[in-house]
Amino acid sequence: MMFVRYLLALPLLLLSYVGVPAAYRTLSTYLFRRGDGFDFTAQFLKNLTGYDGFWPVPVAVLLFAGLWWMTAAWPRIALLPAAPLAFMGVLTGLIDGWQKLVLGVATPAVAWGLAWLAAKIVSRPITRDVRRSAVEVAIGLRGDGRLRVQSRRLLLDKLPPPRHPEAPVGRVAIRFDRISHVEAGTVHTPAQWRFGNTSELTLTPGPVLRVIGGGQEWLLPVDDVETTMRLVVERARARAKADPRPPLENSRWANAKKLWDLQDKQSMQPNQQKVKHGMHHAMLVLSVLTAAMAGYAVFRVFTDSWGFLVGVLFFGGVSYGLARAWASLGATQKLAEENPRPPMADDPDPRRIPVTGWSSQPVVLGQTSDL
Repeated sequence: MMFVRYLLALPLLLLSYVGVPAAYRTLSTYLFRRGDGFDFTAQFLKNLTGYDGFWPVPVAVLLFAGLWWMTAAWPRIALLPAAPLAFMGVLTGLIDGWQKLVLGVATPAVAWGLAWLAAKIVSRPITRDVRRSAVEVAIGLRGDGRLRVQSRRLLLDKLPPPRHPEAPVGRVAIRFDRISHVEAGTVHTPAQWRFGNTSELTLTPGPVLRVIGGGQEWLLPVDDVETTMRLVVERARARAKADPRPPLENSRWANAKKLWDLQDKQSMQPNQQKVKHGMHHAMLVLSVLTAAMAGYAVFRVFTDSWGFLVGVLFFGGVSYGLARAWASLGATQKLAEENPRPPMADDPDPRRIPVTGWSSQPVVLGQTSDL
């Protein structure tokens, strides 16, 4: 049961997001005092319950609450409270001694590792409850690239840089409701496969998963192709949900339209510059922080002075504006990832042999139209 998996993973996540920062502060205090009779337990409990304005810890907990299904994000969330502490530890370690330097380096490594282990507990092994659940399952591809089987879509990231430096996204996605064809096959000779964002993946000889939908065709070199195909098929059948796209004149199509214009162009030379993802998520973090400051100002209005109403309006307005900007940028990027081909384009013909030496066993899914 997924409930039991989350129950086992939750202590590791709490250690990663809350316990590791408290342990760092406890050990840092010990190294600073270096006196006899230091009570580690009392100091740890003090640091565990009071953060003295160190907001990254509660922000990390809130981000996990909102991204409870996105296992690939859990280790990165753990770095939110660990990274500032690591920076301080390394900075003081260069001045005061190697012990604080080691503590600063170890803190983010331990936090990241605990969150990574929690993600593995929830998503592995891939049993029936995982296949039908919303939890994200990340599957590495041979060579470059990673397939992330998410709640409502397939997401392909960590691809080589797009061939065209003007490509606005470095990832592509297919929603489950738009998948029309899935098959497991084999490639006998090396080949290059280009995705809708112009990234090219080298297909090494071996098993390959073929996915068609949303005007796209993917060839994914995965070792355990049968398990991956079964995961994609079962989750698509269990969790496909129509998501109507906005009218083409909507401004959110801006990045997608850039990709459509690049399809017929030829790059003069290979592009080495990767597209940076997730930068807009900093707006979400800042929105949560300013919302907390607005909440504190509300508290001071009732306990101190009405003058704090200025803080409520200012920080509340900043938080709302950042949240709106984050949602808008995220929607624009998501639309481009899921529609690197125009919505009116037909799906590639599954009867066509995609590369030389291809052999397969197809599984056909019903496609939900939302146009």
